[in-house]
Amino acid sequence: MMLARILILVCLIGQFGYAKTLKIEKNADPSATQQSQISSPIKIAVISSPKVIGKYSQSLFNVSLATLISLTAGECEIKHYPLADESSDALSKALTDIHHDNMSAILAPLTAYGTKNFLVLNPKLPVFIPTVHKRDFSYAPQNITFGSIDYVRQIEALLPYMSDSIAVFYDDSSVGKQLKASIEEAFLAYKGAKKTFTAYAVDPKGDNIVSHLSKPSLFHKKSIVFHLPVVKSSLLAAHLTFTGVKERNILSTQINIDPNLLNLTQYHDRKNMILANSLIEFPAAIYESNVLMNNDISFDWVNYSASVGIDYLVAVVNGTPRAYTMRIINNQVIYPIELMRPKESGFEPLNP
Repeated sequence: MMLARILILVCLIGQFGYAKTLKIEKNADPSATQQSQISSPIKIAVISSPKVIGKYSQSLFNVSLATLISLTAGECEIKHYPLADESSDALSKALTDIHHDNMSAILAPLTAYGTKNFLVLNPKLPVFIPTVHKRDFSYAPQNITFGSIDYVRQIEALLPYMSDSIAVFYDDSSVGKQLKASIEEAFLAYKGAKKTFTAYAVDPKGDNIVSHLSKPSLFHKKSIVFHLPVVKSSLLAAHLTFTGVKERNILSTQINIDPNLLNLTQYHDRKNMILANSLIEFPAAIYESNVLMNNDISFDWVNYSASVGIDYLVAVVNGTPRAYTMRIINNQVIYPIELMRPKESGFEPLNP
């Protein structure tokens, strides 16, 4: 059975690059009934805008395909409905096509803007949105489940490791500003009367990192929080070392649980880092299927959330147990959080 799956996946890797629809039929197998996690064919619709989310439009379809194959023993179908953009008109047209095709459920990797437009349309099928958190929306129908990791809870998990004075370096973008505001609120509420909070916006190319660190003594014994993509974080960590900053520690969230951090920094640049991670559970069949298709669900949280979403939708449509065991409360996936250190050759738990 596993060999058949491997052959199917290998063939698909070479064939389906930009495919929009894939119907998969597996040969009968005496053991298939026992191994099957679903009892009837399932048809998953994936809606996304390549113009808006770029490469993720294809990679999330790949993850959805690999995960669906790992959960099914019989016929299944997955179809991509590309959007010109995330406007209400584009989403409405996609929903019309989805209902016409009698699809079973929808994976909708949308931005916050697209999600707001989508919620107003009140889709009737089971929907999983892997890219946003429910707390950012005042209303959502009961058939819609949200799968974003929780940066706010990750920040809260790091609070006990923060000194009374912190410096936050954040990406100069709407998301970066939102994360900066979240940590400021959590830090000031947690630390009581004696606390100092400073923040530094980092420009798109990271050119102002040097000027931010022009007075290294300002960061002495502070906790320094990175809310930056891994390349900027690596540049900042290296410059902290170069300028002789003696920080208490460096803290960050899921954004820097990335192998590139290990490649772009020296160990002494990152030895004081503590990172919050929520990608912990990896059901064997789902993990192996995605590895075969070269899909990164180990470090890319959006890909990971998409695999959680397909697993959830299969379980909802067919009334069967989920492979992932993390809780879903009020239509939001609740991910565990583990604190990690980037060591010389990998990431290890802070408290093994």
